[in-house]
Amino acid sequence: MDRTGMSRWLAIAAVGALVVVVAVLAVVAYEHAHPPSPTGKAEPVPTFTLGVRVPTPTPTVDPDVVPPAQRRLLATGGELWWRTTVGACNGPAPIVERSTDRGATWTTVTPNYLGISQVQTLSAFSARDAELVAAMTACDAQALRTYTRGEFWESYPDVLAASRYVDPKDAGSVRLPSGPVAAPCKAAWGLHAEGPVVALVCDELAWSWSGSEWLQLAPEGVVALAIDGSDVLVAHEDAGCPGVAVSRIAVSAPDTATPIGCAESADPTAPIAIDDAGGSVTMWTGPTFLEITP
Repeated sequence: MDRTGMSRWLAIAAVGALVVVVAVLAVVAYEHAHPPSPTGKAEPVPTFTLGVRVPTPTPTVDPDVVPPAQRRLLATGGELWWRTTVGACNGPAPIVERSTDRGATWTTVTPNYLGISQVQTLSAFSARDAELVAAMTACDAQALRTYTRGEFWESYPDVLAASRYVDPKDAGSVRLPSGPVAAPCKAAWGLHAEGPVVALVCDELAWSWSGSEWLQLAPEGVVALAIDGSDVLVAHEDAGCPGVAVSRIAVSAPDTATPIGCAESADPTAPIAIDDAGGSVTMWTGPTFLEITP
């Protein structure tokens, strides 16, 4: 083969090789742009975490604890009854009400115009008149009295100085006329005081003040209390009562509880308030009032 023929065949071979390379590159490019459809079960999308993995905390709620703002106080006077939700500083305001028909109907008499935030104590100091120790603006305590069936309330600094109440700025401190004393827990509530008797609730237990120390009273699972003379009336859970039991404890014998009765329809996990009713106990539970008798 002469030189001219050889050159022609080499050129033809080079062109053929180039065509093959171009075809291969075209196929590769097409497959990259159009991958084959997956078969079988898809794999999960991978996730990545940078730094340290911290588990998300799960909030826990104790269903047996009534929120402080929803707790209640009840005072049954001779002619008028009084009741209130406790409320909270920087939270829901209390609702103070008065009844002229032993709890059948109620009229709201909350002194919102004074800036009331939270009620510490409630008492009927006469047949028609009531008294509150309440946290006002900036959660400062004041003693309020009404002599007008709740229409108007006024602050009485001398009454506050003589009052017993849980400090609204520190629930672990109880204010007495002689000065503050530490409560038996960090979150005391439900304090009642009558004459020399002072009692409160701490960690679902009832306690009375002896003048020098707090004495634990017999029942456990306490949900409310009141005072009758030298005795403390305690509403509490009890294995023998499907609702809420009520017992009487003499402060001179704190280890002995005398059963009064059982409110079978009362829910111990709901807000409850009680008061002495002259031989029986009046219980405010839900929207109703119950009479518990021995």
